[in-house]
Amino acid sequence: MKYMTRRPPRTNNQQMMKEENIKLLFNLIAERPGMTRVQLGRMTQLSPTTVSTLVDELMQNHLVEETGLAVTQCAGRKPILLRVAPEGRQIAQFSLTRSGILFALYGLNQQVLESRYLPHPADAYGGFVNSTSLEDPDAGDDYMALIEQMLQQSKRCNRERLLAVCITLPGVYLQQDDAFSWSAMRVRIGGEAVRRLESRLSVPFFLGNASMCRAYAEKKCLEQPGTELQDLIYVNVCDGLGAGIIAGGEFLVGNSFTAGEIGHITVDIRGKRCSCGQNGCVEQYVNLNAIREQVEQAWTGDPACTGSVPTTLEKIGRLWEEGHRVISAVMEDVTVKLFSAIYATLCITGIKRVVIGGGIEQLGPYLLDHLQRQARQNAHNLLIRDMSISFAQSGLNGDGDGIVAFYL
Repeated sequence: MKYMTRRPPRTNNQQMMKEENIKLLFNLIAERPGMTRVQLGRMTQLSPTTVSTLVDELMQNHLVEETGLAVTQCAGRKPILLRVAPEGRQIAQFSLTRSGILFALYGLNQQVLESRYLPHPADAYGGFVNSTSLEDPDAGDDYMALIEQMLQQSKRCNRERLLAVCITLPGVYLQQDDAFSWSAMRVRIGGEAVRRLESRLSVPFFLGNASMCRAYAEKKCLEQPGTELQDLIYVNVCDGLGAGIIAGGEFLVGNSFTAGEIGHITVDIRGKRCSCGQNGCVEQYVNLNAIREQVEQAWTGDPACTGSVPTTLEKIGRLWEEGHRVISAVMEDVTVKLFSAIYATLCITGIKRVVIGGGIEQLGPYLLDHLQRQARQNAHNLLIRDMSISFAQSGLNGDGDGIVAFYL
């Protein structure tokens, strides 16, 4: 079992060097289908023998395949084209959310071969409650049993070709406790439960914080050919509120892997009690469920509001843009609190490229317009000069795409 943090440091160990070279060749073939061994040698400066040996190993492991002869005017033996074998190996990916588990089976070309959703409310373990208990229940065995069940029921998963099981969750890895803390849902998943299933399936498990995974997916979307995006804050508004932060091309995680928990920035010291033990954490007001709940409370409490309560983010966003008085009041407050968390994160990191996603983008462009307007309100604030805020391009399933891309 491995946790998605930072890339391991480079060493002079021969095995590590071999693994780095294999990864380099695989990535080049993935990025440029139709590469030949000769071209790989020129690009990497590796010897023809080394390239041939490593490509053969990739082929033996069903990661790369030959697709035919290259068209060339040169005399002699024609080079053979290579590409990643789309279904040579598979990656099973699971996104754990408040309401259930989303399963997606990926091919090596990072295309989804199959997907399925299994409802499983995490509220059953505690949910968004004002509990004074410091002990969150360990639901690891439950979730691992559900993951195993979904793999068994998959119509396209070939266990013999399964390369890895990747899991994203809106929480952090507590190394000292050997547990994944899912604080927004008052749930934890013990590392031992993950390792037991990993051993039973004989497939490596790779876990990652959902915000980090989304940040990596967005990084890949935004990068131009031949360039690498160095700095990015991905604000993930989903079941909770977190941030995936990329600084200098690497994840900013901290020694305890807890960096990016911007949902626990205080915006109201006399406000709601949070599961972290503090009062008024922004996550209590800015998450997808909290937005719906605030809208419902304001709607049902105002005699002027008629008709059914708007429950979808799209409908809430439309009413907000149309100037609905009650909806506007709720959303103005949500936007101010969200911007406060973004601004605090910018002040600490100095990173001015901010992307918003995780589901809140379903509110529509009016939300983005309000956030951008707040950034422009104080033109003399040097801290936010040149700050950019945009919606994510990587989509609602960016966490799955991100962890699979990072793993490969």
